[in-house]
Amino acid sequence: MQFSENLRIGIKSILVHKLRSFLTTLGVIFGVAAVISMLSIGEGAKREAVEQIKLLGTNNIRVNQLKLTGEQAEEAEQKNSRGLTYRDGQLIRENLPSVKGVTPVRFVETEIMLGNKESNGRVVGTDETYQWVTNFHPSEGRFIGALDVAEAKRVCVIGSEIRSELFGYRNPVGRRIRIGDTWFVVIGVMEAKTVKEGKASVIKLRNINKDVYIPITTALKRYTDEDRPNAVEEIAIQVEKEDQVVPTSEVVKRLLNRTHNGVNDYEIIIPAELLAQSQKTQRVFNIVMGSIAAISLLVGGIGIMNIMLASVTERTKEIGTRRALGATERDILGQFLNETIMISVTGGTIGIILGVVMAKAINLFAGWETVISLFSVVISFGISALVGIVFGIYPARQAAKMDPIAALRFE
Repeated sequence: MQFSENLRIGIKSILVHKLRSFLTTLGVIFGVAAVISMLSIGEGAKREAVEQIKLLGTNNIRVNQLKLTGEQAEEAEQKNSRGLTYRDGQLIRENLPSVKGVTPVRFVETEIMLGNKESNGRVVGTDETYQWVTNFHPSEGRFIGALDVAEAKRVCVIGSEIRSELFGYRNPVGRRIRIGDTWFVVIGVMEAKTVKEGKASVIKLRNINKDVYIPITTALKRYTDEDRPNAVEEIAIQVEKEDQVVPTSEVVKRLLNRTHNGVNDYEIIIPAELLAQSQKTQRVFNIVMGSIAAISLLVGGIGIMNIMLASVTERTKEIGTRRALGATERDILGQFLNETIMISVTGGTIGIILGVVMAKAINLFAGWETVISLFSVVISFGISALVGIVFGIYPARQAAKMDPIAALRFE
């Protein structure tokens, strides 16, 4: 019996029992859809984490100010720790000459105005090394220079969204904006950066496109906090190579521990370690979700085997007739195996379509970043075909081994 004949008989058998065949494929459909949707969530979370870490820099160390309350705040006051300060950044620069860059960051909560237009952006006080440490450069004009910092000049560099809000399509370089009660000259516009704040965020990132950068000395002088006049919220440190990140962070910790009199009013964040931890967690998530999807496929395969065993019993006389007309065991085996493979592959194809739709729906309604990879589609389709072969062999062998005479006499 030729393959084409086996295929024709298989298709005819499936079409004769349309509803039964469809119900049989449901397990495979949902199993494959689950594999694709779960892998797309995992891949989306991985890509999101990588993009976030790229913004922070894999060769960077971030030292963030911690707000203490209760007994911890009292302890810090007793030990005379003033929190993270501009002087801390200078000490790190002086004591760690091997680092590529050290830049302080201070946030200023004040209004940003141009005429009667107001922006809800954030003012960031920093120095000339910020653009190199963060790999974030101006697309127009220039960034803050060493002279601007030394003389505490009233100049600023605005983010791309601030430019759109205040200036529209006009060139802002050389024009003045009001920050609080002080006028600043715009000397540059930063490049636009894509910042995603998805459900799987490794670290919370601000929208840097809505920042306005001014010299750190200007921020400390003109927007003074009476309780902490030299306070900064963050110090970014860049090292030469990735393998120097952890040793450098240990040195920074020992240095700050001395200057802060043993008070832990700061935290050291290593973006590369955050990425590694995120990927490890994501692998566990993928394994768990993949296992659940595999169980669905297993149940679907058992359903296929059950239906095919029932089909073999129903078609016993047909098998006997074909054997009597010259069909070999191999022909009968191929006939029933073709049917199971067609059922599972059809279910796999529908499952792929459903999985893609589910992934898009998750992204649209739940806000999760999802990425459908070619790998997930290929592996899902391959698994569905494998399910048909594995769970179809036993019923097909049962049909092939059937005694022709006994089959013809079957009632």
